Amino acid sequence: MEAADDICYGLIDLEDGLEMDLLDYGEVEALLLNLVGDDLPETYRQLGPKDSRRRKLAILRGKAIEHLTNAAARAFVEQQQALLAGNLAGDLVEHMHGPAKQCVVQAKAMAREKIFQDKRKTLHEIGAYTTLEILLNAFCGAALEQHGGRTPSFKNRRILDLLGSNAPNPDWPLYQSFVRMIDFIAGMTDSYATEMAGEMTGRSSPT
Repeated sequence: MEAADDICYGLIDLEDGLEMDLLDYGEVEALLLNLVGDDLPETYRQLGPKDSRRRKLAILRGKAIEHLTNAAARAFVEQQQALLAGNLAGDLVEHMHGPAKQCVVQAKAMAREKIFQDKRKTLHEIGAYTTLEILLNAFCGAALEQHGGRTPSFKNRRILDLLGSNAPNPDWPLYQSFVRMIDFIAGMTDSYATEMAGEMTGRSSPT
């Protein structure tokens, strides 16, 4: 799971950097091409000058994740004995071979040096924390208020209505109700979560 996190977020952070003009497309493309080598998808080979950077990168990213996943699986098998014994030195990425390890390490370094230090990225992360705080307080607050058969307020009844038939039962253990609410929030896209948090606080933009 740790390796999967490093792989996925390492590449996604680079895409964020491109969207925010903190990275050059050429340096990100070169990093991924060094990993996949000649194993380029046919769809990538057929791309022309009119195709967007986003489409090009999406195709490359998919192939890169395939290579990195295979490298992580191979390292896992090779280090299985040390893993089961609980004495593996370092994380799984450190035991990946050649270009795979290099790609993850360089991607993380690029994000650390060029993206995470940028004020816009910091503000974006703070906004994400605020969004999650609003949603967790609202949904878990509604679950707490109805727990044990108590009658929730009109506001919390409306929040529970958003889940429809997936709303937690008042007789459930509180832990189970909270898990249901967190699962509902985790299933939201970023844009939907932001929109809902804005609606709940009266900050939505007029259409």
